[in-house]
Amino acid sequence: MPKVTFITVCFRTKDMVRMLLRGFEKAGLAFPYEYILVNNAPGDETSQMVRELFPWVKLIEAPGNIGYGAGNNLALAQAKGDYVMTVNPDIVVFPGQLEKLIAEADKRPEVGVFGPRLLNPDRTMQRSFYRFPTTLIPVYRRTPLGRTSRGKKMIAWYLMLEHDPTDVMEADWVLGGAQLIRKRMLDEVGAFDDRFFMYFEEVDLCRRAWIKGWRVAYVPQAELIHFHTRESDTGSVFGALFNRTTRVHIASAVKYFLKYRGKVLPR
Repeated sequence: MPKVTFITVCFRTKDMVRMLLRGFEKAGLAFPYEYILVNNAPGDETSQMVRELFPWVKLIEAPGNIGYGAGNNLALAQAKGDYVMTVNPDIVVFPGQLEKLIAEADKRPEVGVFGPRLLNPDRTMQRSFYRFPTTLIPVYRRTPLGRTSRGKKMIAWYLMLEHDPTDVMEADWVLGGAQLIRKRMLDEVGAFDDRFFMYFEEVDLCRRAWIKGWRVAYVPQAELIHFHTRESDTGSVFGALFNRTTRVHIASAVKYFLKYRGKVLPR
């Protein structure tokens, strides 16, 4: 039986998927695992490439671009690992790093979700652990209000800037681009809420974990490269009107805040 089920949901990212899977082959993981790739662009070149070059990967072709959460749920229904790990196509893994993440997870049975340390390609750190957002956080991060004294203070609070990113710590939520999840927790709290097409699904999952008494932790000993580009960050409110990714992000934020309207934060 696999220790971990790795899940990647992709949409027209053939070259990134090839780089990702080559990295897994070179990593030579020291534990049994299975890999499920969900292609949200069925029949494109990615599917053909995976079948030819990576026959050890289980390929699921979605009926269309069903979104990130729904795509992961297709794979979760077939996952056999003690853990599942969502891995975006823009992640690069290196030998020994995932073993560190699993070792820490095995020592912390009370934690349901773990996030590794994510680095930019130049090895600088990305913030990947956060507090639950208030309704004003998206406003502060997308408008000139974020440059005010109050805006800067709230953004720093949200990003947990007062914490040393080299320490293991609990966080409200961790970035879903590389997120290790205990399968037993998923069986209790449920899979991703597929009402979120993209964005906020990992915030929602972590919140449901805390509600059920599970904890969420950031594990900096395990480092992965993340070619992260904030596609939804247009740099202006006006730009959001013409950026589909930004509009999707905003729509997901609205769904999240409506879902938890009037409810007390779990921590």
